[in-house]
Amino acid sequence: MTYRILVFLLITGLLGCQSDHRYDVDSKARYRADSLAQSQFIQLGNDVYAQKQGYNSFARSLAYYDSAQLIADRWGDRLMQARASYAKGRVYDAWNKDPRLTIHFYGQAADLYHKVPGERYHYLYVKHLQAHAYDKIKDTTNTVRVLTQLTNEIAHTDTAQLRSYRFTAEMALIATEVGDFPLAEAILRKLTRRAWISNDPETYDYLNHYYMTRSRIDALYYRRPSPYIDSLTTVFNRSTNLMDSLYFAGTLADLYAARQDYEPAYRFSAISHRLETKLNQTGALAQMQRALVNSELTVERNKMAYQNRIREIRWYAVWVMGAVLVIISLLSFYLYRRNQLFRAQSNRLATLNGKLDEQIAQIQLLNKEIQHRVKNNLQMIYSLLHMQERNITNPEALIQLQQARLRVESIATLHKQLLGEEGPIDMKQYIDTMTDAVVRCYDKDVVTQLDITDLSLPSDYYLPLALILTEWVTNSMKHAIPANDTLVIAIKLRQELTMVYVDYTDNGLPVAHPVVPNLGMDIVRLLSRQIRGTLTHPQHNPFQYQLLLSHA
Repeated sequence: MTYRILVFLLITGLLGCQSDHRYDVDSKARYRADSLAQSQFIQLGNDVYAQKQGYNSFARSLAYYDSAQLIADRWGDRLMQARASYAKGRVYDAWNKDPRLTIHFYGQAADLYHKVPGERYHYLYVKHLQAHAYDKIKDTTNTVRVLTQLTNEIAHTDTAQLRSYRFTAEMALIATEVGDFPLAEAILRKLTRRAWISNDPETYDYLNHYYMTRSRIDALYYRRPSPYIDSLTTVFNRSTNLMDSLYFAGTLADLYAARQDYEPAYRFSAISHRLETKLNQTGALAQMQRALVNSELTVERNKMAYQNRIREIRWYAVWVMGAVLVIISLLSFYLYRRNQLFRAQSNRLATLNGKLDEQIAQIQLLNKEIQHRVKNNLQMIYSLLHMQERNITNPEALIQLQQARLRVESIATLHKQLLGEEGPIDMKQYIDTMTDAVVRCYDKDVVTQLDITDLSLPSDYYLPLALILTEWVTNSMKHAIPANDTLVIAIKLRQELTMVYVDYTDNGLPVAHPVVPNLGMDIVRLLSRQIRGTLTHPQHNPFQYQLLLSHA
């Protein structure tokens, strides 16, 4: 059975390796193209969103964000999904129709960013937006909780990085929205300085909001005249979009009223009313509502399509498993009948006392002949592959032939030792011979470190284990890049009662992304399952493995 599997693997390796490699390359190219397309959709949506010319702007930007969400859902990529969720949260935040959805999208984006390495800034930024969303539903408890949590997380950041966290001024503004002025003062004191703050046309007018925060603290908390109200009035006069003008007009009306300066308070209140009437025009509002409803329907349709696809796959798997069980049952019955016939024949042969010894001798002779032919066939395959290598000029094809030849050589070497030894084979001698054969195929300086104790394994374990080690060594020779010019390969085999531990490592540098799976790793996993082994492999180091075998 083992030799049949090996023949299948050799044929698959020689014929299918090219197509697998091409599929991986195409998949990566499609991912890069979709990632770029998603970024462009989000940027287009941001450009429309930044206009803030009423609900029409938000409705058009939402269409772009929905396209970005479709791309993220197709790949299931956390970073893509975080970007799409954050973008949609901004639209719901601006519309302020259903703040619970704003909290949902911002919370979803923050959780996703938190799980992606190198995205700490975006995690903190989106988290502060979630606090703002809680403020919009007057949930003071959760607003203060999130702001306090963020303040504690950011407080110990070094100054150079803290300067880049410009949204800390927004955190203080949110604290004033819920009336927690001491928290606002603490945020401004601990996390920011006036000299660090400037407006950002891509996100927020941080400096304008800083003026607003200081004005609120002075007028509403300390009940004293504030020099920042004049600066805020100047900001209102320079405002060029409808949404910002409405926001600043309402704030100035409240601040002048707190100062008991009723004439400008009334004037800004009237301006705020006119701007709000203009913003809530029936056509624009209805268009925004339709856009948001269509967006939610699109998400629901995607979810339903995904769930239907999962159900189809499950039903297909059930049918396949049922077919496999039927085939296994038929084979089991067939083997059972064959076993009965064999037993009946053995009983008949047992009665023929005079011919029993002759039959046994013939079987032994036949077994030797079979083993001899197996050895000759393996040697012939090895020689043919070796001859073919001399005629190949394509480097990639030459590598594939070398890998196939090394697998055949590994089988042949172990087969020779199994025939020549009565007891357990010398694994240290075999592994030393095998690694030397692999190393000779590559132009690298290699040092092998073997720590192998005496093993007691079932005979059908040796060949799969030998092939697994061959694939690991070959993989290191092909892909491992040591820090110096010498590649060090360490193989350790030890046995504890009925457990055998196989540890393999080399001094190749860790990589950010794991090596793309190939035929060799498929062979390792297949053979590990065949001998009921447990294979572990750290994601950050593609050249370190541990195989745990139990032969109780």
